[in-house]
Amino acid sequence: MSDPSVDALKQDGVCCLKAVFRPEEVAHFRDQVLQNLDQMGRTRRTAHSHHLAGFHRFPTFAQLHTDLATHPTVTAFLSQVYDHNSYLSIGLSDITVNRSQHWHTDLLRGPYAQHLAGIDPWAPTVGPCIKVLLYLQPGKSLRIVRGSHLSPTPLDDAALERLAQSEAVDRLDLESGDVVMMDLRALHRGSTEEEMAAAVGGARSKILISTVFAPLSSPLSQAIQVGNAHRMVDWDRRHLL
Repeated sequence: MSDPSVDALKQDGVCCLKAVFRPEEVAHFRDQVLQNLDQMGRTRRTAHSHHLAGFHRFPTFAQLHTDLATHPTVTAFLSQVYDHNSYLSIGLSDITVNRSQHWHTDLLRGPYAQHLAGIDPWAPTVGPCIKVLLYLQPGKSLRIVRGSHLSPTPLDDAALERLAQSEAVDRLDLESGDVVMMDLRALHRGSTEEEMAAAVGGARSKILISTVFAPLSSPLSQAIQVGNAHRMVDWDRRHLL
């Protein structure tokens, strides 16, 4: 019998695994992030907004990535998604604090989309790349166009923004410790800029932790790994160095 959550991910491009992490684990993760904000980038004008792309690379945060990536509920779910074939973490990991994005997919976009040349991310043989997204507080800001991962979409942010205006949008209701599983091709967004500007910092900060998995042999995952390596060099130069 198939897992309904796996079926939902394949059909909708998203599902939620409830209460994966215990309250004490969530509190520990929050403390780890908030005590080390000085190691994170400032990618928004809002003073209480922080971001660390590729956080698994940094010793301070490496254990957080391990705890998320190796949690038994997460690995059991991914094993079903990939039919017990080999899969791996492909280097797209993020910690965000009081930060959000407009409508987008998590495929390589902008100047990094060139690394997808010759690859059809929607080909049935490609295999899904799955973002594992941990909520460290309740949230109702995640909006998604269900099923949008099944049809080709632009690799351009402005075009994606226009596309989202013509689609039916669902908003997810999430609790602290929940893990969202999302196909990288799904069209989604978080809080608006206005909502983020009004957010409260400190202990009430909105913190999300994520990482991405993909089939070992997928040409899409291999292309994303290469493109993301270039993106990380540029990101570090802009925000950390």
